[in-house]
Amino acid sequence: MITKDFFYCNYQVSDKETLFKEMSKDLVAKGFVQDGFDKALLEREINFPTGLPVPHGVAIPHTDGTLVNADQLVFITLKQPIEFNEMGGDEEDVLPVRVIIMLAVKDGKKHLTILQNLIEAIQKEGFISGLLAAESTDGMGEIINKYIAETVA
Repeated sequence: MITKDFFYCNYQVSDKETLFKEMSKDLVAKGFVQDGFDKALLEREINFPTGLPVPHGVAIPHTDGTLVNADQLVFITLKQPIEFNEMGGDEEDVLPVRVIIMLAVKDGKKHLTILQNLIEAIQKEGFISGLLAAESTDGMGEIINKYIAETVA
């Protein structure tokens, strides 16, 4: 569920739509999700935004598991922030986001548990700043292992 193949360090992308397409393309190519996953992410993001108003901005895009073949988390740090709407906010509540943790989880109950554990980890001092300070996918892996690997396995 957590593999280095899906760590993206200092990634550059112009907007969340492009990000969803690019990440979904990789997930489809490796058999984790089916075609249309990017559209499902975007649709859900429009109706239920996932931006969290924390330092550096974090988003946890996800959708139901109907297009998921095998569970996978995708960790992305961005060179430049992109805009996400705030979770639970109004349409005009937009946040600059530099860390994205995308979920592809098949089972709804497991999905909810992982989401809760990720939100707890995001609130821990050092997790998000550590991810952003990482200069490589290996560095990201060290931070992920330190803060969340056991709680979402």
